[in-house]
Amino acid sequence: MNKKIITQAFLFEYENPTNYKIKELAQLAALYQKENDVFFLYTKRNERAVIKNKKEFFKFISETQNINVDGFEDLHNLMSASTRAENITYSGNSKLRYIKVFDNVVIIKKKGDIPKLYQQKQLSELEHIKKIVAIENGESFLNVDNYVEKFTQEYFVYLGGYSNKLTREFLKTKDVCFFLDFDIESMNIYDGFECQSKTLHIPDKMETFFKNKRCKNTELYKKQRARMRDSYSKEASLIIKLIKNNDTVVEQEFIYQT
Repeated sequence: MNKKIITQAFLFEYENPTNYKIKELAQLAALYQKENDVFFLYTKRNERAVIKNKKEFFKFISETQNINVDGFEDLHNLMSASTRAENITYSGNSKLRYIKVFDNVVIIKKKGDIPKLYQQKQLSELEHIKKIVAIENGESFLNVDNYVEKFTQEYFVYLGGYSNKLTREFLKTKDVCFFLDFDIESMNIYDGFECQSKTLHIPDKMETFFKNKRCKNTELYKKQRARMRDSYSKEASLIIKLIKNNDTVVEQEFIYQT
């Protein structure tokens, strides 16, 4: 699986990207269309690319990348699972090895309690939860009691990026406050979630973190630039503006350190 091709495929989720942004994917698609006598992707220089047949597009992705996907949700689940497995197995960074996230559980923590894993058949136990904080990083999730006063909600759910399908379904009926990394990928995550209502947790004086050498991550910004969209929601746009102005991103674990 070529992650660059997958990254470029994701650009079609919410907009029609320019041909320049999907150069490698467009070249591969052109060859595939010619060899298989099909047409699913319109590309032309200086114009925006358009998926003309989504079924054929994802068939093309599946066959050329040796995966099995029918849509963007399948891609999210695949990439999230792949990233988690690689992090747990290969990473030397302890924050990425704290917990293994299974594909069919929702991980919930109540203020002052230890995290609990819920399978689909157990989700009825969580029906009383109306408001919840969704935390992207495991280290921040496990240590939330150290800065719990920053939130009025009693319950917290672990995301781990785009999260698994069960967690996404669970959050569709909740009022969710998202506490994420302050980077491009996380703003894409925020805008991609469906919830009853949602807000983005933005700390006071957020701009100071983008100026702090200890907090900012310029290398990560460079890796994510290709995933920046043309437009964002009002809240996400505030962070995107800081990212553009400072040419860097900030990871959430630096925000409320004790």
